[in-house]
Amino acid sequence: MASSAGHNILKFRAPPAQPVDASARDDDGDWQLIERIGRGDAPAFEVFYKRYRRYLERFVYQVTRRQELVDDVINEVMLAVWQQAARTERLALASTWLLGIANFKSLQAMRKLGITRGSDGSMDEGSGDDSLAQRELEQDNLLNVALRHLSPEQRAAMELVYFHGLHYQDIAKVMDCPENTVKTRIFHARKRLREVWPQLSGEQAGTSE
Repeated sequence: MASSAGHNILKFRAPPAQPVDASARDDDGDWQLIERIGRGDAPAFEVFYKRYRRYLERFVYQVTRRQELVDDVINEVMLAVWQQAARTERLALASTWLLGIANFKSLQAMRKLGITRGSDGSMDEGSGDDSLAQRELEQDNLLNVALRHLSPEQRAAMELVYFHGLHYQDIAKVMDCPENTVKTRIFHARKRLREVWPQLSGEQAGTSE
């Protein structure tokens, strides 16, 4: 039976009315911590780190698809928070500002390794080994496998819009690109997922959305 999450993400058209994570977070409290960090307050930095560690883990992994990069990227993100807090203005949600740094650092880490796309066109590292593909399907859920067929930029956009519930204008701030670019990335990501989903799930390709 196919994953309901897969169906939802393939049919997804627009962000929900309220951002999922943002609505549950204390943005005023977050910005107070950032202000304190800007004054060199180490305890405030520790609180901020603990508050966002798990939040960053998911995002960084979804962009890079490399578990071995997650800790290093998060360390780079938090170093940037420490260095930039004093000169950062409150122009968006604290989580949006943080994800912008995380997106940049994730893509930077991948470029250093010469990675410009995910495991596109195969299950892992360009391998066509059926047994390897089967093991990955057993170890990971279908949606995560499908997301590996997207570019890092497309994965980031889908992660932000679908799992974090951000609106296109906020995603544009995170990804430092025009809003129309976000819409284009979402469009092509959904198109690519529709192409690979039948093969991964064993379903017949549909002709309607």
